[in-house]
Amino acid sequence: MPPLDLTKQYIIQSLVGAANNLRLSSEKIETVAILKERLSGAENLAEELKNFKKITELSKLGIKLSELLNYIESGKIDFLKLSERFKEQSYSLVKDLSNVLDILTPQAAKALFGEKEETPIKVDLTQIPIKGTTATFDYSIDLPKRSTADDLKEAIILEELEKEAPFNFENFEEKVLKPVKELDSFLNRVLKFDYTDGEIHSYIKVMKENSELSQKIGFEVLSNMHSILAKGLDLIHQKKIAPSINVIESLRACLIVIVAVVRGKEVDITNYLTKAEGFGKSISSKNKGN
Repeated sequence: MPPLDLTKQYIIQSLVGAANNLRLSSEKIETVAILKERLSGAENLAEELKNFKKITELSKLGIKLSELLNYIESGKIDFLKLSERFKEQSYSLVKDLSNVLDILTPQAAKALFGEKEETPIKVDLTQIPIKGTTATFDYSIDLPKRSTADDLKEAIILEELEKEAPFNFENFEEKVLKPVKELDSFLNRVLKFDYTDGEIHSYIKVMKENSELSQKIGFEVLSNMHSILAKGLDLIHQKKIAPSINVIESLRACLIVIVAVVRGKEVDITNYLTKAEGFGKSISSKNKGN
């Protein structure tokens, strides 16, 4: 079993990675910082996550984090695929984290964890010496100790995540998933050359738009999958590649990755991701020639 600090870092970094895929207000940034600090300071991470699952606002997120904990402690880790697996698991937290941040304010989070508000610094102005007097003033002030919440909050703020309008995951989810079912059926028709120019142009346009949207909000995997779909369909339309069974299955692999990531499905999609990315690399040179 990996050391506890490694396990804890994996869980915390997954949470922070999910947060970085959301456009957060300063208040939501603070809530993320509180959650991170809570996990970081837990003596027994498994017990802490059990407590999360008992709290209505945190129950679904607690379940997901517990699944990650079970995964990293299982001892059945394929380190060659760990990076991609980490990305998948981090993305799987986005929806539940977004829901938590929609209902849990920093004040409410502190109340749930029984944290006390910081005591304001008080300075007695009557003790400040007036010019011409020999009174002395003790300039030593007990400042509150910086917390990891402060550090994380400042780091995220400096990355300017809160400058743009708050990100609505449900709207993004709807936009990305809406064309998937129709496109899946369309790919079967492409295999038979049963489609019109207008239809394929329409899907290429939608995939490009969703790729740009995903890139804008930091979903690199989703952006790449949409981009591969757009390029693949475009090359088929230009008759630069044939819509063979292998090509269609590679495009379908992109769709499967998109749905799994957006829905947060706890399934291993490594094979689909590998197939989709391999196809993307194979057509990149053809696309450069356009």
